[in-house]
Amino acid sequence: MEEFVYEKIWSELSEGDKKVIRVIAKNGGTMKTKDIQEASENMNGGIKMQQEKSTISELIMDDADAPYTEEELRKLGYKIEKDIYSEKYNIKGKVIDYFFVTKLFFEYEGRKIEMGIQRNILKRETYEEVGLKIMETYISNLALHRVRKMQLHFWYIGEYEGKGKTYKRAHGIVSGSDKFTDSMDINTSSVQAVHIEAGELVVTTKNSVYYCPLEYCRFDKQDEFPDIIPEYEKIKEQYKGKRNYPSIESGKVLLVLVNFCEFYFHSLHYVPLDSEDGTTIEGIAAPNIGMFQDSYLIQSYEEDLDHRIDIRYFPHFQNIEFYSEETDGCPLYIENIGDVVIYAKTHCGVIKLEPGDRKEVIRENAEKEILVLPNGDLYPARVEE
Repeated sequence: MEEFVYEKIWSELSEGDKKVIRVIAKNGGTMKTKDIQEASENMNGGIKMQQEKSTISELIMDDADAPYTEEELRKLGYKIEKDIYSEKYNIKGKVIDYFFVTKLFFEYEGRKIEMGIQRNILKRETYEEVGLKIMETYISNLALHRVRKMQLHFWYIGEYEGKGKTYKRAHGIVSGSDKFTDSMDINTSSVQAVHIEAGELVVTTKNSVYYCPLEYCRFDKQDEFPDIIPEYEKIKEQYKGKRNYPSIESGKVLLVLVNFCEFYFHSLHYVPLDSEDGTTIEGIAAPNIGMFQDSYLIQSYEEDLDHRIDIRYFPHFQNIEFYSEETDGCPLYIENIGDVVIYAKTHCGVIKLEPGDRKEVIRENAEKEILVLPNGDLYPARVEE
């Protein structure tokens, strides 16, 4: 409908009106009347709609006419769509530039992938080049090539009334879903059954099965609905406050990453060598939400001991990019406790962390191959079309 409306409006404009609109658009949207008249006299041609394209974003100009570049179309508010194809993997995809955010879309092994990407204009990279490289990198380096177990962390199950019926719904942070992005806070559909299995509560809905680690239950919320979970009081006594946090020797800094936590941050552990009681220095960890790129800041400081930690990184799709690695002069280690591979771009190079890996940030642990990893925002802006 949107495309039809724009075409209809354009078709009913006179050639003079079209010329004026083109002049204003090419000059930033604001001009004096005299300047419009002068520019119009020196401008030939008109806009031609490429009918085989499906969106207004594919508005183009013939070479004989005054051309609209991609950057000019973006400034006008049009989206730019580029189809990509990997001969290596026989996979199709699409890059869409919405001006304020650029996304890559494709489907692989039954999962619909959507990620933010960026291109380096100074290197004259095209959307097709960047999108193809990242799509092939995902398939060869980031995809698991196995079925993931769908999990909920920081979960609870509530009971609700609706349309004269009582029903149960689980709430939590999802991972391993083909439908939802890892670390998304979701509400499930109506719960059909629950049972305990190997340290997890298995929640079955009409179409899905969720595995909920018992130590990640939000017992403060579940206390309101204790009868939903079998042997709840026994489970609460055994698992409340019993999450296993990684640890590390004094004089080392450990950053723990996981895909079910927002921005991949799980925890930071640091005990100074001169600590008398072996207590981890507490700090502040929080995202910095930017207009085009978010970052994550982890800072701690003890004034009396003059110990300072300042770690900052940009979170991308299954990788992070450090821009501060201040660790009080101590070695920095990174650990991945999730179920997907995570890459870390450090001052020593790119370090690959398989699930369960812990590696020191040193050159010996960096990848020898140069990878083109997703470089856009981890949580790109949502676009309603």
